[in-house]
Amino acid sequence: MPFRSTALAAALALTLPAHAEEAPLFIGDEIVVTPTRAPQKLSDTLAAATVLTRSDIEASAALDLPSLLQGLPGVEISQTGGFGSQAAIRLRGGESDHTLVLVDGLRVNSVSAGTTAIEHLPLGDIERIEIVRGNVSSVYGSEAIGGVVRIFTRQGRGEVRPRVSVGMGTEAFRTLSAGIGGEVGPGLRFDLSAGQTEAGGFSAVKKRYATDDPAIDPWDSYLPADADTDTTRNRHFNFRLDHQFGDGFAWGLSARQSRVDLELDGSYANHAEQQLAAYSLHVEGRPLAHWTTRLVAGRSTDQLDSDFHGAAMDRYRTRIDQLHWENILTMGQHMVRFGVEAQKQSLDSDQTYSETERRATSAYAGAGLRLGAHDVDLSLRHDRYSDFGGHSTGRAAYGYSFTPALRSYAAVATAFKAPTFNELYLPAWWGGNPGLQPERSQSAELGLNYAAGGQFFQALLFMSRTEDLIAYVWPSNINIGEARNRGLELSWHGKLVGMNARAALTLQNPEDADTGQALLRRAQRFGSFALSDRLGKFGWRAEVVAAGPHPDVHVATFARTSVPGYAVLNLSADYALAPGWRLAARAINALDAEYSLVHGYATPGRALRLELAYTPK
Repeated sequence: MPFRSTALAAALALTLPAHAEEAPLFIGDEIVVTPTRAPQKLSDTLAAATVLTRSDIEASAALDLPSLLQGLPGVEISQTGGFGSQAAIRLRGGESDHTLVLVDGLRVNSVSAGTTAIEHLPLGDIERIEIVRGNVSSVYGSEAIGGVVRIFTRQGRGEVRPRVSVGMGTEAFRTLSAGIGGEVGPGLRFDLSAGQTEAGGFSAVKKRYATDDPAIDPWDSYLPADADTDTTRNRHFNFRLDHQFGDGFAWGLSARQSRVDLELDGSYANHAEQQLAAYSLHVEGRPLAHWTTRLVAGRSTDQLDSDFHGAAMDRYRTRIDQLHWENILTMGQHMVRFGVEAQKQSLDSDQTYSETERRATSAYAGAGLRLGAHDVDLSLRHDRYSDFGGHSTGRAAYGYSFTPALRSYAAVATAFKAPTFNELYLPAWWGGNPGLQPERSQSAELGLNYAAGGQFFQALLFMSRTEDLIAYVWPSNINIGEARNRGLELSWHGKLVGMNARAALTLQNPEDADTGQALLRRAQRFGSFALSDRLGKFGWRAEVVAAGPHPDVHVATFARTSVPGYAVLNLSADYALAPGWRLAARAINALDAEYSLVHGYATPGRALRLELAYTPK
């Protein structure tokens, strides 16, 4: 991994998560930790990375994590409705369970389905997001075929200060949140927040594809039911405590929870309650001048209860107990990384599973070398699961700096995705197959980065091939599929006629390697463009998010169909009323475009939001 020794020394002088959240002066100097688990400049990474700070989140018109990520390079979102509806994130044309989501370093996915309920992670609790696109399984293990979305929650800084925000808008939108955080003693800081957001106002499923008759037996109809107004209520809290002591030593703990009540438009269930929680404790320090070590223990849970007109349908309780020890050794401009991980995944459900628990142990190592203008980064990892055995992955990357501002890199990598409990252990008549093997992937990419004077540009060519894809072929799940993708990603951040600008464009061709058919819910082209500026007390932002058509499955007939492309304009503005007081307005889908991300499901039309916030500096 490339970096300058002075930058690394400064980064390791603080705790890794704390430094990862610090706002940089220039975009190219942003410090990131996700590509290799170690701090380095964004412009020095040998991977495709994007960073969103707290300022980016507040300036955006987005109300939830899916809409915030939509349009970023290599990122596609599928969502069955508006705020709080089920969402899936795909990186570089991968499957929805090929993206690893980490919150404060913890895995938060459901072990039954394998996906993460990103729609229920409140933006108000987030300080920073780092997205790495492309295969990093040799760093993070299973699920990281498409990449990693790593979320850092808010930490207290400076004097203890409260914060409050209240908002309302069309489509029955209401939100209220409050928090307090700061330093309460030498090296001791905390942040505590809680809030509730509620939204609805339209039916998630388009009425022409639904039936409102509650007497229809869900087993006799494939049509979504109850095309009524669907409301989501998300109540959440987040707590972090960090204590730095001695010379480079620290400990901390975090706890977060979201309780969600949501109405669905489905033929099997039309109401659900979901609870997401995560708890962690970490200790870190520098036993020696060039050795940084960190130990993290945590638990994440995902609980889901669904019903159909009051009759209980399904109950799932998934849990991941996690232990991780990571280490970084620095030697001038070179670095060695190594660590071990352990997981215990468990499931409790009213469904019949042949197994409800498994364990995984992992060991990894990596090295970053800088020799003049040349950079090399190598990583290896071995994961062993108690049910299907072991799997090894690796990544090799080489970079060359033409000038201090211009550099290129090339990388090749392998990855794997462990089968889920649903795929392995459901009864045979539901497709369970305990003989399944992991999905396997190989990828390569070639990148060019330019960073100077507050401008950052990146161009990337990528290709991937995923084998042994798990698919249902009557009467069970089997390893049969093979997918491939080739594409180009372009992204730029900087100044345009004195204004802040951000642009992204992705061109790709995700397809079934056997039939040549385009993969479902992936567009061949998509991107975004945003402009923003601040004039004294007034700030504004305009963003266009667009995508071409994509193939899908008809919501009622299950026949293959196509969903048209779209272009959406989002506007936001804020005004500083007084020190610490801010009034913000958002116009989401300002031109009232009618479009869908999933066939048969609606997206919000023109929606207006108004928010008053008190956040003293």
